Amino acid sequence: MFLGQLELSRRESESAADSALAITDYRRIATHEWIATLVFTDLLGAIVISLLIFGVHVETLSFGSKQLWAALGGFVIAWMLASHSRGLYRRETLFASRRTLLIKVTATCALAFGLILLLGFGLKVIGGVSRVWLLAWAASAFVWVLFVRLAAHRRLETRLREGCCLDRVLVLGGSLDAAGRAADILETESGYQIRVVATAEIADVSSKPLIDIVETEIRRGRIDRVFVTEYDGLFVQTNALIARLTQFAVDVTLLPELRGLQVPFLRVARIGMLPTFDVVCRPLTSSQAMIKRLEDVILAGTFLILSFPVLLLIALAVKLDSRGPVFFRQARLGFHDRVFHVWKFRTMYHEENTQGPFRQTSKNDSRVTRVGFWLRKTSLDELPQLFNVIRGEMSIVGPRPHAVSMTTEGRPLHAVLDSYASRHRIKPGITGWAQVNGCRGEVNAEEKLRQRVRLDCQYIENWSIALDAWIILRTIRLVVTDQHAY
Repeated sequence: MFLGQLELSRRESESAADSALAITDYRRIATHEWIATLVFTDLLGAIVISLLIFGVHVETLSFGSKQLWAALGGFVIAWMLASHSRGLYRRETLFASRRTLLIKVTATCALAFGLILLLGFGLKVIGGVSRVWLLAWAASAFVWVLFVRLAAHRRLETRLREGCCLDRVLVLGGSLDAAGRAADILETESGYQIRVVATAEIADVSSKPLIDIVETEIRRGRIDRVFVTEYDGLFVQTNALIARLTQFAVDVTLLPELRGLQVPFLRVARIGMLPTFDVVCRPLTSSQAMIKRLEDVILAGTFLILSFPVLLLIALAVKLDSRGPVFFRQARLGFHDRVFHVWKFRTMYHEENTQGPFRQTSKNDSRVTRVGFWLRKTSLDELPQLFNVIRGEMSIVGPRPHAVSMTTEGRPLHAVLDSYASRHRIKPGITGWAQVNGCRGEVNAEEKLRQRVRLDCQYIENWSIALDAWIILRTIRLVVTDQHAY
């Protein structure tokens, strides 16, 4: 039924039965991986070049090894500062012209080695810097970084010609003709960095069955961005569509008109000479997501190593206290409403916990064991979730995941609050902003659920490493001092 409402963007769908939206499957270039590789290659190459030059001329330079390592340490810091200020590792720089690349590499090298000179001569930290070594190093590093950039630029252009892209987009228009025209302009103006996987009418997509299909395709990772165009006279449907899409980690861009629309965010952008307006942005950029993942792996790995003896003691106590398994495994809702199984130490009698429908734990719950009471009071029952973090299903900090069958006032959480899914735009966490602000225990009233969602969304929209660190510190304090946990 829906295949007649949509048209493919210049390619046949790989399988019409695979999706009623008939998505054309383009391969996406992971730009954050390219950027990470370029950072590593630039720094490694520059350091190796420095060591080679130092090794060849060490006697004539009369330059001590301590000064060498100080210079290399200063270079890493100076390079990161210089490259950030010059935008050397921005996504748009990857596809910049050769002239732009030359200018950016020259400016970055000049600034980085200028900072080293300032450190060496002005602050007297490095000592007597050899001009022969520094100039040879700077010239060689410039050649290396420029060569790597040009090689990467050529390879990326080849990937684009092979049919890869940076963004796979769905174009929605007031009519199929309008969506088709916008699709042609988007692909040509972006130099085919953008590929349109499908087009559709706004009126059709705003209907219940088809919007569910769009959301499914976004969850599957087949749509990175949604463009909306020529929506005059369709403000009600477009507003409803934007409201639904704010609950997902997807970019939504208007090809404008903005009159009459209620948008939560507005940023002017440009594709070629085509002006665009971003009205919904994914909460974390690719770089921020990579940083948060690195934070999770480092912290979870460290906590697991340090707490391993404690884990063994708790496992033994749980086993001796009551019959049943040591761990409790439960289906929870995670990123984009994906179901995963969270791990905890068992704190209830096995027979009680496996019989009957799901019921939230309440104060003085008779199902909780003696050991379980203390584990819950100290939150030590949550420690096995560190394995969920290592697996990539959870983060150290994020919205706490709720059980799939959990209800409030007898209704599913999605039915109680329309914006509930907004908290699933990032991975769930072992602790979160809502928990350190008093939202612990049962969610047995609509107002409690509304408060949690509000605090979770507040965290998502203001994420930073500093905020994560503050939440972790407050969590530790809460575990030690909270008298109301159960």
